[in-house]
Amino acid sequence: MILFYSSSELEQEALSSVLDNFKIVPIGPLITSRTDSGVDDEYIQWLNTKSDSSVLYISFGTLDVLSKKQLVELSKAIIESRRPFLWVIAEKSVKCKQGEKEKEEEGIKSFREELDEIGMVVSWCSQFSILKHRSIGCFVTHCGWNSSLESLVAGVPVVAFPQWDDQMTNAKLLTECLKTGVRVMEKKEGEEVVVESGEIRRCIEEVMEKKAEEFRRNAARWRDIAAETVGEGGSLFNHLKAFVDEHM
Repeated sequence: MILFYSSSELEQEALSSVLDNFKIVPIGPLITSRTDSGVDDEYIQWLNTKSDSSVLYISFGTLDVLSKKQLVELSKAIIESRRPFLWVIAEKSVKCKQGEKEKEEEGIKSFREELDEIGMVVSWCSQFSILKHRSIGCFVTHCGWNSSLESLVAGVPVVAFPQWDDQMTNAKLLTECLKTGVRVMEKKEGEEVVVESGEIRRCIEEVMEKKAEEFRRNAARWRDIAAETVGEGGSLFNHLKAFVDEHM
């Protein structure tokens, strides 16, 4: 028996294709929109001052590291969009020329004054508390699995910005199957793959303006489905109960 952190509703086709060979028990998502972390940090207070669905939340997780050039392009896009944002930049290092390294945050140093005029950069936050906040209108995400599930449970549309590994598949699930956002298109520049500022801005505007109603409606639908799986009679509830009954 394999416990799998997903749900029958989210990946019905994929799960059904392997059920004949493996006994898979989907047990996700393990959070709900009612989950309360009790966080009231400065960034929450700042979000409280913003209007509904107006803020960009940007995070690439704790492992992915953006190149210095990509940080520049993302900074330009955020500044050009003129939308309030909350950007999490953890204390990670980026590779520079001649093998040197610098902290990722130093990659936006030349843009910091302009960025601080319209948004907030933090080194850590309680992500799910952010995603549930009424002011968040879009999640620019690397599409790690935890972040992908949290966006669905919170009902937040995404700009999918995958970097490697399963993030590509997760981005496809969110944008093509569940239709809760759009994926950026990359451009290869020599040996480096970069998403240019104009493309990032295009995706932000599509999610926040042009197709905002459609993406929010789809995201809200999956939020409601995720909530149903946790309640009594829902798939997560039933799967966990069956697993416990079988092994008690």
